Amino acid sequence: MSESSMPQLNPEYFASQIFWLFISFGILYIVMAKFALPKIANVIESREDIIARDVEDAENFKKDSEVIEQKYLESIKEAHEKSSLSIGNSRKKLYKNLEVENDNFEKENAIIITKFEKELLAKKESILADKQKIAYEISHDIIKKIIGENSLIEDNIKYNITRISKN
Repeated sequence: MSESSMPQLNPEYFASQIFWLFISFGILYIVMAKFALPKIANVIESREDIIARDVEDAENFKKDSEVIEQKYLESIKEAHEKSSLSIGNSRKKLYKNLEVENDNFEKENAIIITKFEKELLAKKESILADKQKIAYEISHDIIKKIIGENSLIEDNIKYNITRISKN
């Protein structure tokens, strides 16, 4: 027996150490192969299945979201077309109402203008009639002061004023 500080390195114990090494590793291999490794393999396989399902679900969700996005864009386009149509119809109605109101306004203005022209013509005739009367009175007063009162013939003055005012 040789003295050594570490008995594992003593060559006389090598055979028993190798024997127990094979038995320990054999038992460890059997325990690992029968119990631990199948559980680990099942966990890895289930994780791969979960990941594959999640990737498949993600692809399906992506396809669904693309379909929904397409429908959303179509609905926006349809809403835009409907709003444009509605605006066009409203604009047409507004123009029709505007034309009707404009026609009514023009008719009312024509009536008012005709009435105003009649009143203006009546006032003009009234003023012209008053003009002849005023001209007669003024000329009568002037001639009366210049020539005297008895020398005037009223019909002659009225005739001359009417003839002059018509020209």
